Amino acid sequence: MKKTTTLISALVLALGTSLLASPSFAHPADCMGGPGPMMGERGPGHRSERMVEHMKQRQQQLHDSLKLNADQEKAWAKFQETQPFAQADKRPDPAEFAKLSAPDRAEKMLEIMKTHQDGMTQHVAAMKTFYGQLSAEQKKSFDDHFMTAGPRGGRGMRGTGPMPAPTLAK
Repeated sequence: MKKTTTLISALVLALGTSLLASPSFAHPADCMGGPGPMMGERGPGHRSERMVEHMKQRQQQLHDSLKLNADQEKAWAKFQETQPFAQADKRPDPAEFAKLSAPDRAEKMLEIMKTHQDGMTQHVAAMKTFYGQLSAEQKKSFDDHFMTAGPRGGRGMRGTGPMPAPTLAK
């Protein structure tokens, strides 16, 4: 009898806790730019503007650390023109996107993904051209800069430095 009472008490406590916590997970807006927990009061445009500004600052830091000569500056300019963040202002209008049917939205997303892939292909080609003109010391600086931009443990939004090298278990 005591075990049953304890079990019922635990279930009531768990149920009560889950009911109290559920409003914190409520999200009244959709993912297409409505006011939600990630957008704040300024809306989705503000966030992409901040991201573009942050990326420009990172690129300027890289440029300064590379100490490029005049010949390398031309390849740098081409590399910068192909940066994926330069296209951030070309996102679809959420209001227009919401008017589309599900298949039309999927088709539009596929078009956008293809455009992004084409842009990345051009960017990688420009990066290879630029990278080929760097000295060994500049290549190391370039590699270090891009090593710290990873999603886990990188210098991005969540981390503070480069990822540690993996260790092998003995």
